[in-house]
Amino acid sequence: MIIDRIILKNFKRFRFQEIRFRDGITGILGNNGTGKSSIVEAIFFALYGVQSTGISADYIVSSFASPKEKCEVRLDFRVGGDEYTVHRTFRKGKSTQHDATFQKPGKLLATGVSQVETEVRRVLGMGPVDFRNTVYAAQKDLLTLIENTPGKRKEWFLRALGIDYLKTESDRLLKERIDGKERELQLMEGELKGLIGRQDFEAHKNLEASVHTFRTTLAGLETTIRKISGQKAQVAEELQQDSARKTEYTRLIERHATLSGEMQGLIRQKELIATQLSSLPALEKEYRDLEGRVSTIDTRKRELETLRQKKAEFDRLTSEHRFAGKECGELIHRAGQAGTRIEALGRDATRLAMLAQSVREVLQIAPGISDTSLEQAALSREADVIHTIGTLSARADRLVAERKKLIADRAAIRTAGADGICPLCRQKLGDHYGQIEDEFSSRFDMIEQEALQVCGEQERMMAEKNQIESQKPALHEIRAISERLKTRELLDADIRDLRSRIEAKEAAQKALALRLRELAYHESAYTTAVREVAELETAQGRYAELGKRIAHGTALKAQVSELEGQVQKKQAETSMLKALIDQSDFDPGRGPGLEKTLAGIETELRGCESEAARITERLRNTEEKIRLHKKEEEMIAGLKHRITDLREEIDLFRLTRTLIGEYVLYLLQVVRSRLEGEVSRIISEITGGRYEQVLLDEDFNLLVRDIDNDYPVDRFSGGEQDDIAVALRIALSRYLAELHQVHESTLLIFDEIFGSQDEERRANLLTALRTQESRFPQIILISHIPDIQGEFANTLTVEMGPDLSSRVQEVT
Repeated sequence: MIIDRIILKNFKRFRFQEIRFRDGITGILGNNGTGKSSIVEAIFFALYGVQSTGISADYIVSSFASPKEKCEVRLDFRVGGDEYTVHRTFRKGKSTQHDATFQKPGKLLATGVSQVETEVRRVLGMGPVDFRNTVYAAQKDLLTLIENTPGKRKEWFLRALGIDYLKTESDRLLKERIDGKERELQLMEGELKGLIGRQDFEAHKNLEASVHTFRTTLAGLETTIRKISGQKAQVAEELQQDSARKTEYTRLIERHATLSGEMQGLIRQKELIATQLSSLPALEKEYRDLEGRVSTIDTRKRELETLRQKKAEFDRLTSEHRFAGKECGELIHRAGQAGTRIEALGRDATRLAMLAQSVREVLQIAPGISDTSLEQAALSREADVIHTIGTLSARADRLVAERKKLIADRAAIRTAGADGICPLCRQKLGDHYGQIEDEFSSRFDMIEQEALQVCGEQERMMAEKNQIESQKPALHEIRAISERLKTRELLDADIRDLRSRIEAKEAAQKALALRLRELAYHESAYTTAVREVAELETAQGRYAELGKRIAHGTALKAQVSELEGQVQKKQAETSMLKALIDQSDFDPGRGPGLEKTLAGIETELRGCESEAARITERLRNTEEKIRLHKKEEEMIAGLKHRITDLREEIDLFRLTRTLIGEYVLYLLQVVRSRLEGEVSRIISEITGGRYEQVLLDEDFNLLVRDIDNDYPVDRFSGGEQDDIAVALRIALSRYLAELHQVHESTLLIFDEIFGSQDEERRANLLTALRTQESRFPQIILISHIPDIQGEFANTLTVEMGPDLSSRVQEVT
């Protein structure tokens, strides 16, 4: 397997990174914690998923990613000349989302996590554990290979080769199976002993005899029950016929009683109506008395409606009059407040004139500038003063620099002397020496006079600047007062408007008062009218009720005649029912006699059925005991057979356990033999033939042949020990690849194998690895040591960016 490219998005510390790999030795360099090993974890994640990385699923997705973003890894690689791409996505939130695809150019091989893992295993020929052990070596791996403690080295080899799983897991599983089977055997033997102890063959014979007796008795009882059932049916039929006659007789009696009750009701209803008709003349007299009074109700209602309209208008005008008075009071109050503010503005105008006069006198500002422009004039003057001070400071600095240069030039000329060369014009001084000295003195005087003039001007400007600063509070107050005075015109206009509105409201109040007087509304007249209309409405209601009752009296007279006809009809029907009752053949004493006879028959029948049920239950129990006896005999036979099978199975498990232990020993011998030959070939290549043979004993102790003797690893120098460890680790990778029938060239990854070596040992390790490029065309070395950057064919550096994300750069 050869890796061409990997693309990381939101994987651990990587936001987005594309990394291309080339053949030869590639160094991945960077400080600890920058994300070097995360690249290897990404390779394992792309091929086999989360479990193969060795890190928690909670830390796969980058902390830089938003909750909706996913982690994505794409890996392009080659196997046997064929190109493959595996693409895997992962997101862990309330629910885990994990997906993957595996494809060749133009052909999709698998989709989904489980299908992709199956297809990757098929293409690479191994699972995640074997793949890691084959291609990846950490620093602790090399240290373990040259560790002095044999136990640790042997444990590492057993784990890397997968033999420890075969040995420990098979031993554990077989022991669990044997222990479980032995417990099951003990339970079965106890159960068998209990079943045999419960068997009673004499009782079994007695039970079979009882079954015959019970069945004979049941046959006789069934004959008796059929006979009694026939008698019961005959008596029941006679009882049913008597019940029908009784029902008809009862119906006639009940109908006769009902008709008698209805007839009495009609007679009472007729008497009640007669009573109501006796009060009808008094109602007619009251009706005539109310008729004249009720006739005036419409006139009184119209008068009340007129009063109601007046009341509504009176209430409206009264409300408007109160509201107008309230608004007038508010306007008067607002006018008073505006007058107070105008008085305050008058005081502000006096204060403004005093402040403006003071500022003009101090700053000597011309009368032509208005009071509102005083601050702007002062600020403009201040800016001119500050600019002048800056210009004067620059002139002073220039004069100081010029004086220093003159001093230096004069010192240089004095050093040169009259016979020397002028350092300024490169001419011989000669007779000009004295003249130059006078020129320097004259120039110094001019600079001093100009400097005094500049200092005086600076002091004057600073004094003027301080004066302006001292007047700034007054200028600020002038600006504030000027702003307030701008509202004077608005206040005057408000007062005029308020006075106009007050006059309008007062006029409106007077008009409303006049309309109230003209309306002439009196509350007592309204109350009296309401009471009178209410009394008339009550009388009108009584009048209508009396009219209905009088009209109802006519109907009642007709109803009395109808009731008399119904009473006569009910009397005739009652007489007919009485005749039918007298003619009925129903005998009240026959029914109880038949019921008594039926009860005796049922008692006898229940006794027979109860006896039959009792015998049937005893028969069922006896047959159940016989069935259980036979079942126990079958169980005893089955337990004996299962006990025999269990003993044979336990013996087979024990034999298997022994054979696996012997096979592990044999397998270790084969592996050691294969590794010895492979390591010997590789150490010969690495050392140029100096060491050609390496031996591994039963505890995987390393012995290296030097001349004619075999020596342990600790006898050799540190660099030679590194060569031996690298040779042994590469031999293990080649053996694991061949074991999984992977015959193509593949890659090797070494993580931090330069941990404690000095420069010489690091160089020696690189030389050893270069000898293996023919078998491993792609070797990746991960290290935090920057000094080895130039030692690789390809170099990738991993750094932490300003946003704490990892970034990879290729060093050319």
